[in-house]
Amino acid sequence: MSAERSVQSFGAGDYRELLASGQADVVEFYDRHLASAKAADEQVRAFASLDDRVIRLQAEHLKAQRARGDSLPALYGVPIAVKDIIDTIDFPTAYGSPIHEGRYAVADATVVRRLRDAGAVIYGKTVTTEFATFHPGPTRNPHDLAHTPGGSSSGSAAAVAAGIVPVALGSQTNGSVVRPASFCGVYGFKPSAGVLPRTGSFEQSPSLDQLGVFARSIEGLALVAEIMAGDDGHDAATRGIPPRRMHDIARSEPPLDPKFCFVRTPWWDRIDEEARLACEEFLEAMDGSVSVVELPSIVEQAVQWHRQVHEPELAFALQREYRHHPDKLSDKLREQIERGIAVPVVDYLAARERMPHVSCAFDEFFEHFDAILTPATLGAAPKGLASTGNPIMQTVWTFAGLPSLNLPLFRLSGGLPFGIQAVGRLHDDARMLRACRWLVNEVNKRSAS
Repeated sequence: MSAERSVQSFGAGDYRELLASGQADVVEFYDRHLASAKAADEQVRAFASLDDRVIRLQAEHLKAQRARGDSLPALYGVPIAVKDIIDTIDFPTAYGSPIHEGRYAVADATVVRRLRDAGAVIYGKTVTTEFATFHPGPTRNPHDLAHTPGGSSSGSAAAVAAGIVPVALGSQTNGSVVRPASFCGVYGFKPSAGVLPRTGSFEQSPSLDQLGVFARSIEGLALVAEIMAGDDGHDAATRGIPPRRMHDIARSEPPLDPKFCFVRTPWWDRIDEEARLACEEFLEAMDGSVSVVELPSIVEQAVQWHRQVHEPELAFALQREYRHHPDKLSDKLREQIERGIAVPVVDYLAARERMPHVSCAFDEFFEHFDAILTPATLGAAPKGLASTGNPIMQTVWTFAGLPSLNLPLFRLSGGLPFGIQAVGRLHDDARMLRACRWLVNEVNKRSAS
């Protein structure tokens, strides 16, 4: 591989091959890389914190590791950006709020520690919306700077889409991984609830919070997710869940051609006409591999249950900020907190009890299909930066804890991306990833012919 190739096209494996093989000196490479990253970020504004000194120190450590002749780990030299709600000891973690500006954690989050142990370069902190809710930060969509990148993992999606890093971490409590992945035209993966430990990340809603990954390929997602996965002894949601074998399975050929079902969802009439047309053309092109089915009625009820779980837990998480710094919270966030305070306890508990029932409601689909497909968003990224778009297309799947993945298959007007969302059976993430890799290859083959 040539070191002269543009890093904007590099995947995780490309970085490792270049740097582990010695084709490029890791310190010199990152000095050049930072210069191009800063130039790109002047436009996109994906990073909340990007420190040359910290990145250079990591590169020097990797150079010394190679010079000693140590065995080089799976992510040697791979730059990974981290959402600004996930703790890092060497970059501040401010949760996208002036209340916590300059806050440094005393320890890395579990997922960050596991990435460092695997040789990754933690490449700064990416912009999040305010406490990973709705109030946006300054990040712009790399495909059109006048459009939102989505949220709340705004900077992570934009950093991957802009070619600054091949991989970035995000989180999803409603639609905060899959939605920005669709708007920015990258792969975005939210594994099954409990697969990735959340220790060291901001607790917005412990019943719903899930970490996720953005990357330029399904293989890249699977590799990074596998390294981060498994019980860490602290996050109760991961208790008893072993590390997952995802990478080898995801890049293998399925024993039989996968089958998919497409659901238009109860919100089909709210999807932009151009996006609906793209979905219909996709269904026509994939005839024989994708069947159209109806969702159970529980789907619409799940949206209300999600709100009844989310907003009370959000109100509890931000009680100190609401009490002591209300003037530093956005109007929209204060309204969410106040709605959460008003939810009766019995409604909260009843809604939370519904979560496993909603998850099980889709089991019959997975007896026949490898994944459920649905539009990832209501259309392309909306114009303007005042809103990050509507998360409705992810709400049910997040509430159910099912693995979901954005497939960046389409470009709409003005070159803006639009994705298909794939949803898999709970804790059958690798099967979904393998099937989706087959699907993307099949779409490309049929398009070419």
